[in-house]
Order: sequence, then structure tokens, then C-alpha cells
Amino acid sequence: WGFMEKKSEAGGVHTNNPGTVAQYFKYYSKLANQQNMMQDYVRTGHYHDAITSNRADFKDKTVMDVGAGSGILSLFAAKAGAKTVYAIEASNVALSAKKIVHTNMLNHIIQVFQCCIEDLELPGVEKLVDTIISEPLGTMLYNERMLETFIIARDKYLKPEGKMFPSEAYFCVAPFSDERLYNEQMNKTTFWNTTAFFGLDLSELKKEAIEEKFRQPIIETYDPKTHLAAELKKKVDFRTCTVADLQNVNMDLSFPIIRSGTLHGVGIWFDAHFCGSEKLVILSTSPFASPTHWYQMRFLLPTPIIVNAGQTIVGKLSLNANKEQSFDMKLTLELPELKISSSGEYDIKDPEYRWGTYSFGGTHAAQQKGISSLSLPH
Repeated sequence: WGFMEKKSEAGGVHTNNPGTVAQYFKYYSKLANQQNMMQDYVRTGHYHDAITSNRADFKDKTVMDVGAGSGILSLFAAKAGAKTVYAIEASNVALSAKKIVHTNMLNHIIQVFQCCIEDLELPGVEKLVDTIISEPLGTMLYNERMLETFIIARDKYLKPEGKMFPSEAYFCVAPFSDERLYNEQMNKTTFWNTTAFFGLDLSELKKEAIEEKFRQPIIETYDPKTHLAAELKKKVDFRTCTVADLQNVNMDLSFPIIRSGTLHGVGIWFDAHFCGSEKLVILSTSPFASPTHWYQMRFLLPTPIIVNAGQTIVGKLSLNANKEQSFDMKLTLELPELKISSSGEYDIKDPEYRWGTYSFGGTHAAQQKGISSLSLPH
């Protein structure tokens, strides 16, 4: 097939600041960062299982790998019997992928294109791809806005009844109580209480410092025993959703409280489902599951809410895409019977990483599974 690169402003990567995109591709061009993802054996193992356990979706099929990175998923697809694999990777790691393909003698099956999917032109291939594979999943599912690129590829290249791997995902939210975490974050702002810093009063900035600190999400693994209610789930069906659905996300919240305590915020994670013809494979980043390089994200309310078992907390959560390949998030929770509420706004692009704080899913467990304790999630 003839290959052409054609600039498009239709969405996806081109709706972000060019400087942000350049840094993004620079990050993923480094083999050390590819290694961190590949050595997340929960992640890589589930992808391998989803592909090799659903050979009917790959054998003698035309496959497209969107954001191919090192090419590992393309290699899995070829080993599962794919007739042709188009591996699309915008960063310079595409050159490394070509070398791995050559070393494994799969050049006759896998074609690597260094190009954004938004700019890719493959005449004669439109709507002829049987299966699209990708790892477009960011922290709390949406971050990095790679999901948009996944959908752009679907709309242009996938057959009407073609397969998407992953096929759908669930965005999960649960309220938690964690006095230690709340106090730890608050204590990081005590410097601004100072009234005699070289004879100067800094306390006017204390409120601003607290607001800034609480805008930061926290990425870590944490103990699900801190939950005050069961999680709520929002389904995202990659087979039918639109790009717009992934840019502005709104979720009504209602949590029947099962344990009395102080509600300090919410934890967020995702589960990705691979709905193959032969087997359903579920990759979970839940605090109940084995740790992954995505960990979980937690969002603290500036003002906690005291709740009792039997009460119901309601609220709203919204995510709005920005040009930094990320999202601005707003969260409001309310105890309507007492007219008590608390709200926060968060910068998903500026998280705080908190390592090794929970033994089951922290640094030790991650290292035992081959996950670098310094691997940064999408």
C-alpha cells in the first residue's frame, strides 16, 4: 500500500499545544520508558492473553496497532496469526520497533509507520482493518488524551463489525477516609504560616498555598479498606463512543455510605475489557487488584465531610480536556440532608507521586512483579 502523511486538524493530538506534544513523543521515544511499561507484567500479560486467547480475531486478519511504541502488541498479533499488521507510532521509538520486527523475522507481516494516526493516509485500507489494538489508557483512563486517537483510527480504518482491543472500559470512583494523607498534605503548607521569615510575614499566602496543594491529584496505590462506599462505574464503549465523548466527561455521583467516618476525597481507577470472540479478558487497575504502572489517583477535598453509615453522599464530577494533553477536573460532594458540601478543582497534568505507602500495592509488591518503582504512568 502507498503511504502518505497528510496534516490534519480533525482532532486528537492536533488539538494540543505543539510543545506539549513534542515532549510527549520525546518521553515515549526513550527505551527506558518503553521498558517500564513492558515490565508492568500485569499490563503486558493481560494484553498477551487477550490477543493469544482470541486467535479468531487475529488469524489471517488485517490488524492495526495504534501508538505501537516498541511494537510489542504488533508482535503478539503476528504471532497470533495476523496476515498484515500496520504498526503506527509517531515517536522515534518507531525506529526501534522496526529493529525488533526485523530481529524476530516478521517484516513480511508487520509494517511500521512513523506517523500520527491523525495524519496517516493508507489508500485502499480505509474500512478494511479487521482488528485495532492499542494501549491508549492513561492514568484514571482519560489522561494524555490518547483515547481520542484510538477512536479516530476506528472511524477511518476499522470494518463495520471489526474488533477493538480494548473494547470498553469502566471509569471507577469511590469515596475514601484517610486522615493521615489529608494531614500529610496539609502539613506541606505549614511553611506559609511563618510570620518571622528573616523578619518577614509570609502568612498572607497560606490560603493560596493550601489551594495549590489540594489541586494536585495523588498517584499511588492505596488500601481499599479506606473506602466509605462501593465504587460507581461509568462505561466507556470504544466501539461506539465519539471523540467528543472523551473530551468532556460528566458523572453524577451517589454513594450510599456503608461505614461512618470522615470523607476526605475520592479514589479513581479504571478497568479495561477485551471482548474477544473467544475470551473476555479484564485488565484492572483497581486498589483491589495487583498493582500496575497506572496505580490509582486520589483527589482530596479541601474541606472533609463527616458521614455516618446509612447516609447518602451525592455530587458531580466533570473532566474537561485542555491543550496540555490532559484534563481539568471539578468535584463536588454533598450531604443533602444536612446541606453540607465540599468542592475541589484539580490539575490532572500536575500530580504528586507518593511511593511505597501501601505494602500490598506499593513499591515492594511492584518490584516483585518487575515494575519499576520509578515508572511514571501515562
